[in-house]
Amino acid sequence: MFSKKLRSLHAGVLRKILAGILALAVAEHASAAVFVSLKSSNANLRVGPGKEYPVSWIFVKSGLPAMLTAEFEQWRKVKFADGIEGWIHQNMISPKNTAIVVVPYAVIYKHASGPGPVARAEKNVIVRVLQKDKGGRVKAEAANIKGWIRKQDLWGVGED
Repeated sequence: MFSKKLRSLHAGVLRKILAGILALAVAEHASAAVFVSLKSSNANLRVGPGKEYPVSWIFVKSGLPAMLTAEFEQWRKVKFADGIEGWIHQNMISPKNTAIVVVPYAVIYKHASGPGPVARAEKNVIVRVLQKDKGGRVKAEAANIKGWIRKQDLWGVGED
């Protein structure tokens, strides 16, 4: 007969195994990346799917884009542009698509076709994705400026 402590330990190990299997299954079967953003300006990223797991990072910037890589109950495994990965509670993320500039600067054009630059966004600026264009451009907004940015200059957009 197992004591409560031993059963709790076994349940924790089983939970870790199941979370790992789920993460692998989702990663292998995902056809297109799903991007979300941080809803809260104070979000804990954990090493496992539950409050009993230690916090590995505390994010203090809302709107940061993240790629979903797995789900377990109310927890979502996410990956950020810099490669940081971990588990976050579903209430801390938003389905709103944002992206982050990954080049020294990204030109923001007035039209999707290209001519007419109106501004440029520096590396690590977070933009709100408004529309995806099949021509390799994304309509986005940053600092109340709307325009089209080359998709290759951003992380967090995914495929068309």
